[in-house]
Amino acid sequence: MARIGFLGTGEIAQILVETIAADGHEIVVSKRSETVSARLEKTYSNVRRADNQQVVDDSDVVFVCLLADTARQVLPELRFRDGQTVISVMARMTLAELSRLCAPARDIAIAIPLPPLPLGGTPLAVYPDNARLRDLFGKHAHIHPCASEEQISAHFGATGLMLPLLDQIDIAATWLAGFTGDKRAAAAYVAGQIRGYCNLLTADDAPELSHLKTGLATEGGLNQTLSKALRDCGAHEALENGLDGLRTGLNLPAKS
Repeated sequence: MARIGFLGTGEIAQILVETIAADGHEIVVSKRSETVSARLEKTYSNVRRADNQQVVDDSDVVFVCLLADTARQVLPELRFRDGQTVISVMARMTLAELSRLCAPARDIAIAIPLPPLPLGGTPLAVYPDNARLRDLFGKHAHIHPCASEEQISAHFGATGLMLPLLDQIDIAATWLAGFTGDKRAAAAYVAGQIRGYCNLLTADDAPELSHLKTGLATEGGLNQTLSKALRDCGAHEALENGLDGLRTGLNLPAKS
């Protein structure tokens, strides 16, 4: 069993704790969010709260679950030690800066957990690949190692699609519920359709994405008609431009 600490107790810290709490690890969370940390301590017998320095002192693996600007204020005040593993879930902070702020700890990585993680089987991108992260989350998630810091930053950008995707599900479910009167069932129906295609794309023998698109693009069909309407009104271009707009904040090169 591992001794694991969490600096910051927002939504991401909460889902990380909920994913591994039943594995029996000794978990200590910071009091930064009084409500969330108190709830986690009450829910799980192996979770306790402490101030930030105590979290670091009592942990072999420390997850930094802060906003980057907040971390720049908090981390310099903390004393890390050699031999600790530090896993950051922050966008917009380089590995070099993180290493400087958490010295003398040297086993440092950046990971991207998302809220569905406790359900199991979701991807967990990391750079560089980290043995302790695999030990803790390998049975709960598909560990997706990135080959460079640029790649992990681009993966952060790609996760920005989640809210726009939920927006589209919401719009479609609201439209459908106008006929059925049941928004919850409508959302489940639309999401279930998407889940089917997601299952196809994540299978070991997954077809090419272009093949699935071709299968839906019958001329004059419902999917082709709606896709064309979105493209014609600039929605596809807006998404591409929106992703490119994340480049600067993620230290990604400008579009050539």
